[in-house]
Amino acid sequence: MSKNRMSVVVVVAVISFGLLSSVAQAQPDKKQAKEDWKSLDKLCVQYQGEFLSESDAVKKGAAFIDEWKAWKKQFEPLRETFKKRYGDTNLKVYDTFEGMEKPLDVKNDAVQVANIAYSLDIAREEKRYTDWALKWGKESYRKWKNLKAENVEKLELKLTRAEGAVRNFKLAKMWNPQGDYDEYIKQAEAAVKETRPLWEKALAELKWPGHNKDFAGPGNPDELAKAALEFLKKNPKWSKPEYDDEHIPVAACVTAKGWEVSKKAPLTHEPTQFSVNIFVAFKGKKDAKTAYCYHMVFYTGEEAGVKKAVPFRHANSRQYAKYRMLMSNVPAK
Repeated sequence: MSKNRMSVVVVVAVISFGLLSSVAQAQPDKKQAKEDWKSLDKLCVQYQGEFLSESDAVKKGAAFIDEWKAWKKQFEPLRETFKKRYGDTNLKVYDTFEGMEKPLDVKNDAVQVANIAYSLDIAREEKRYTDWALKWGKESYRKWKNLKAENVEKLELKLTRAEGAVRNFKLAKMWNPQGDYDEYIKQAEAAVKETRPLWEKALAELKWPGHNKDFAGPGNPDELAKAALEFLKKNPKWSKPEYDDEHIPVAACVTAKGWEVSKKAPLTHEPTQFSVNIFVAFKGKKDAKTAYCYHMVFYTGEEAGVKKAVPFRHANSRQYAKYRMLMSNVPAK
């Protein structure tokens, strides 16, 4: 064999060996690949289910930040590992996982997982959370300012708005420590300082309203109040209470002037359901000295020829129409 021909054979052999080696190296460990797929999918599902809800972020506050940090600590290194092992583009991931069976309990295909994970900008998400907190703080402060101090039943809500502004402005600073939020926090804290003594004074002065003397009936107010309490005891999940505590009904009084039509038949417009306004006090477990008081609506059943009478079939509280009262001012039952 000539020297030149031998050289060509050697070169071809080397190239062929290199190609075979590359192919061999490109084949992932299927067991590991499925584990990584499953782990990253779980984090992507968690992100979509827990970290895209503004209402959840409002409710959880600082706890939301802790949950985010714990999630991010797992997500960022796993995403980088996934890119190195299986490709840094959707196309490369598709080629790597093509024909591989999806593991049990995995929601997304491997390419979908990569698409979610690779496009997720951590800094952008944290800016969005900061903007949310700042928006909530400004909204709470605006509502605090608009609530009139003359309405003693609204003073507790006014204080809550001021406290919410402080909490959310501080939350914005937790998300972005370099941000300039000190003036916002200072103004909101001043609002709390201004409002708290007014509410404490109102708490001492708020009295039980008693039955509306102008209630036109039908029905005896004492009997309607008793029926309302019995309904609430049998139906503790009447509606979602605004105070975070157990709610045990203890007293009620009819505040309405009369029954109202809640629903009508679509064609005849005949009433099919009536309702009546009743004020209810509940005791909780967090503070034995105060009662949770709600302006509530109690409803009859829904049917043709319905009467303005008990039994009540449904009940709900009016949003933000609640306040605390000293338990000593609630009639003993």
